[in-house]
Parts: sequence; C-alpha cells; structure tokens
Amino acid sequence: MLQVGTRGSDVTRLQKTLAKAGYNPGTADGIFGAKTKAAVAAYQRKHGLEADGIVGNNTGRSLFNSRNQDMWDGKPDGAKGPGTVPGNFPVNGSNRQKLDFASNLARQMGLTITSTTGGTHTPGSYHYKGRAIDVAGSPAKMAEYYTRLAGTKPTEMFYDPKGGIKNGSPIGAIGGHGDHVHVAY
Repeated sequence: MLQVGTRGSDVTRLQKTLAKAGYNPGTADGIFGAKTKAAVAAYQRKHGLEADGIVGNNTGRSLFNSRNQDMWDGKPDGAKGPGTVPGNFPVNGSNRQKLDFASNLARQMGLTITSTTGGTHTPGSYHYKGRAIDVAGSPAKMAEYYTRLAGTKPTEMFYDPKGGIKNGSPIGAIGGHGDHVHVAY
C-alpha cells in the first residue's frame, strides 16, 4: 500500500506512471506527498475507484496494468510478507488488502457497495477510518457474502439475519443491519 509518507522506488514509478497518464503528481522524487495523493485521487475518480488517494490493491492493479505488473507488488520498498493470490483472501495482508478483497467479492457476487467513508455512522465507526464497507443486495446473496467472509476473522461484520462478529468472534445480531452487510477489517 502506498500513501502519504511512503518513500521509495515504488513511489517514483507511481509518480512517473501518473504523469504519463496525464495526472500531476509533482516531481518524481519517490516521496508520496499531497500532490501525489491528489493525483491518485483524481485517477481513482476517473476510473470508478474509491477516491481516497491511497494506492491499495485495486488502484495498484488499475494503474500498473498487466504490461507493467512486474512494477507493482502492492508494498512500499522494504516491506516483507506474503503476496496475495487472486481469488484467495490475504490472511496475513493489511486491513486495506482485506477490505479490498471484501469489496471485490461483493462486486463479483453482484452486491452493491452502499457505504464506505461517507455518510453518517455511529461515533468511532470504522467507516470514518476507511476500514469498513456496507453492501446490499438480495437477502440470499447477502447471507452468502456473510458466510463467505465469516471465516476471515473480520474486526466487525454484521447482518442481522445471520448474526454478528466482533474481533473475529460471533456475538449475535445487534440490530440495524437487516438490509445490508457491514464488514470492517
């Protein structure tokens, strides 16, 4: 994941790629600053991605298409850890990678992401931290989605017909989540 404060050759490649695509990330100096964040957010808006200015898996794959895939490992220089195999949950991945997986799964299942960081949520909500999404669709698809993600030990997951999970453990239904699934990592 690349974000404000990240430094290194991956950031330099990001800045050069953004500039080549017509966005202004500032100087290709390998420092992810405000101009780079603004350029990433502009790219994300134009390409239908969540415009948070952070280069996670979805934005990284979009920016560094298959022709440049070798340039993108999804981690800043020096970061270690297992990669993500497409279609498999990144068990040892960052919260961002896990949420990207949950977002992609929702889309693949035909569910609609109804809330990310915007909107009004309870105080302290993971939505405000960029760590949660809400998804909606048919009751059967939402139940299947909940079941498929239940084993991933989410920080929170609520869907009243199926129950709730907090810090990876079942807690039962909490109410207010009958028409959508809330998931946070």
